Order: sequence, then C-alpha cells, then structure tokens
Amino acid sequence: RFQVLVATHMNTDNLHNHFVINSVSYVDGKKYEQRRSQYAEFRAASDKLCREYGLSVVEQPKAKEPARYARMREAIDQACEDASTAEDFHRSLYRQRYIFGSDPNRRYATIRARDGGRAVRLYRLGEEYDLAAIDDRLRGNYLLYGAGLYERKHPPRQYTPKRYRSKDTYAGKGVLQIFFEVFFGESQMHRLYLYYCYQLGILPKKQQPHINRPELERIWKDTERILAEHAFVHDHKFPSLQAIVDYRKGLSRQIDALAAQRAEIVKQMRRKDASPKLADRRAMLTCKIAELRKEDKIAEGAIKRIQRTRESNRIDQENRNQHTNNKTRSRDSSRQR
Repeated sequence: RFQVLVATHMNTDNLHNHFVINSVSYVDGKKYEQRRSQYAEFRAASDKLCREYGLSVVEQPKAKEPARYARMREAIDQACEDASTAEDFHRSLYRQRYIFGSDPNRRYATIRARDGGRAVRLYRLGEEYDLAAIDDRLRGNYLLYGAGLYERKHPPRQYTPKRYRSKDTYAGKGVLQIFFEVFFGESQMHRLYLYYCYQLGILPKKQQPHINRPELERIWKDTERILAEHAFVHDHKFPSLQAIVDYRKGLSRQIDALAAQRAEIVKQMRRKDASPKLADRRAMLTCKIAELRKEDKIAEGAIKRIQRTRESNRIDQENRNQHTNNKTRSRDSSRQR
C-alpha cells in the first residue's frame, strides 16, 4: 500500500539501511501510521529481499550469558555431589546461599540467590541442569551412598554442655576473697557486671574498624597521578617550570595539527571512491591524539603541583621568618629591661 525506498549507507564502518516511506498510500490514500514494532518488520523484509537476490545479511549476534549462570551451575554441581535426597539438595544449595524452588504447581523449577535477585529457570542453565537431570543424579547418589550422604560430608556441630561451678568452690574462703572472685574474676557475675558497664557508658566500647573504600580508591588514584607526574618530569629532565609550560605549548600545536589531519581524512572518507586505508589512518591519528592529550594532562597536573608546592614553601618561609623576628624582638626587649 505504501511506497518505500531503501538506501544503504556503505561509506561508514557501520553498514545500515535507511527506509524512506511515502506516508500517503497510493491504493486508498490513507496515511501511514508508524509503530515501534514495525522496525523489526522492516528489518525482516529487508533481510528477505537480500536473501532472494543473493546479498549479505547482517545476523543478530547472540547475547552474552550472564556470569551468575556459571556460578549457579557450580552450586548445583556441588549440591548434587553432597546430597542424595531432594531435602539434602535444598539444604546444600541453601548452605551455598541459593534458594531452590520446585513447586509442583509451577511449570518450571527455579534457583535464585538468597541475598536477592531474580529467579532463573533451570532450563536456561542447560539440559544437564533441568529438574529431571538433577533427579537422576540424586537417585544415583542414593543408590550408592544411601540417605545420609549430606550428614557424612557436613556433619552437624557437636553440642558441648557448659561446666558449672561446683558447690564447694567458695568453701574455706573469706567474704572479701569471694567478693573479688565474683566481681573481678572469670565468672558469670563479672561478665554481667562488665556488660552493664558497657551499656551505661562507664567503660568505652571497642570501635569496629571502618574501611572507607571510596576514600581509599581516591587516595590510590591520587597516588598514581602523582607518580605519573614525577615520572614525566624526571624522564624529560625539565630545568625549570617555564620549560614544562613551553613543552605543553608544543603538545597543543601537535594535537591541533593531528586533529586537522584527521578532519581532512574524515572528509575524504565521505566520498564515494574513498580508499579503505583511510579508516586505518584515522584510527592511527586518533591513538596519537589520545596519547598526546594524556601527556598534556599529566604536564598540566605537574605545573599545578609545582606551583602549589612553591606557594606552600613561600608561606612556610614567611611564617618561619616572622617567628624568628618575634623571637629576636622579645630577646631585645628582655635585654633592654
């Protein structure tokens, strides 16, 4: 119903098509209404025509699998090695911080992390990790090891009852000695006494170490920048601050010249008969410009750091001189007295 012109852009690195549509139908005169879903229809129609006439078709690359899928597979493999029943399989996954869902009222079994995140259906992990394959592996473990495989690999902790003080502990001791043992010895009363001292603020509470990771990362980046600036000044052996300024001016001229060359190459690439080597030259110039800009940024940081150091040294020297003058004046005044 609508007239469409397909134009292919071939003078860029990204090969793509443009669709020019006559919005008025030549059949019934109605206006074309565009929907978002029609982009896929345009692409399918274009690919169909390309295949009919033997032209190349750009295939859609497969999406990269999330990294959490591999961790889920490892957790399921470990659970299948440790368990021989469905209950032990759930316990093993829960021990590895995963929750396994196999509700019979639901169509698919799922697995998800205990700390949050969306559940993943087992068939997305592969055929070896669907519910039937897991049941077969658990059944094989049950035939070989029985129902107590998980307890043998992960035995429960043994409970050891506390030893209480015997009745004749304080026999033959004075009242003062018993008082010090109760309140200042290793006893439950002493622990209770310390607990309330901490709660009331009489004894200071032990502060937990706090690691400020963003601050550490900022300090590390500053350290890397300072080392780069020192290496830059040391390698070029600048005799003075003005030499760094002049060197930076030369970098600016080189960057401008390379940028002009790259702009000229970009103009040449827009032509129909452009050489394919122009793209490589443009990429090479881009890399050179990036390196020069990085060096220019390091030089700028070195200049600012030297200026700040000189200013701080000047202020320290003035303070030192002022302190010396004050001491001299006080000494002279004391002599006059």
